[in-house]
Amino acid sequence: MILFPAIDLKDGECVRLKLGEMDEATVYNRDPAAQAKAFEDQGFQWLHVVDLNGAFAGESRNGAAVEAILKATRNPVQLGGGIRSLAQIEAWLEKGLARVILGTVAVRSPELVREACRKFPGRIAVGVDARGGKVAVEGWAETSDLSAAELARRFEGAGVAAIIYTDIDRDGVLTGINWDATIALANTVSIPVIASGGLASMEDIERMIQPNALKLEGAISGRALYDGRIDVKAALRMLQERRK
Repeated sequence: MILFPAIDLKDGECVRLKLGEMDEATVYNRDPAAQAKAFEDQGFQWLHVVDLNGAFAGESRNGAAVEAILKATRNPVQLGGGIRSLAQIEAWLEKGLARVILGTVAVRSPELVREACRKFPGRIAVGVDARGGKVAVEGWAETSDLSAAELARRFEGAGVAAIIYTDIDRDGVLTGINWDATIALANTVSIPVIASGGLASMEDIERMIQPNALKLEGAISGRALYDGRIDVKAALRMLQERRK
């Protein structure tokens, strides 16, 4: 069970959004690389990064910041936002990413995801971002007709390393992860699922280690970490003890 600290990039800065709205951004660190190193120093073992501008533009817009992050931390990094082609996937993996997260392209071109999984085994994750139960794309600006479960099931047996499930209605508002929906999704597929959106307090950390949540690979935390709502040492110790 992994707790993934999140760095969301907007205009080269580390920010958090509220409900995915770009004009509701709070800047937490103007130096994302320093933030990545700080998370490593705190004891985190992974890093979750999103290029917010890239998610809307359909191409990398915070490349320099991501490259600086990769140089600053020894932790494996997974990146999503605006990655829409095999060439982009390959380029980022060659720069040192551990995993690439594909969201919009998983809806628009599922065969590209399958091809990427074949070419880069174990290094492709799928982002399933849902609003009202339906998958949103293009930086959450558009909502599709697909349910989260339908999208996830498309990739059974394809070699997807993980599904990152975000409840957009909870993202950045500290109301707690939608555990019921996340665990229900995990029960429908064999692909490991990572919970995202709304992690608010140590209560969510305690929920992560309950028996029916142990099938999850972990959860992502952003605002709760930046606001000091999580006791990092206690949280990581709790998860480490559960792994043992």
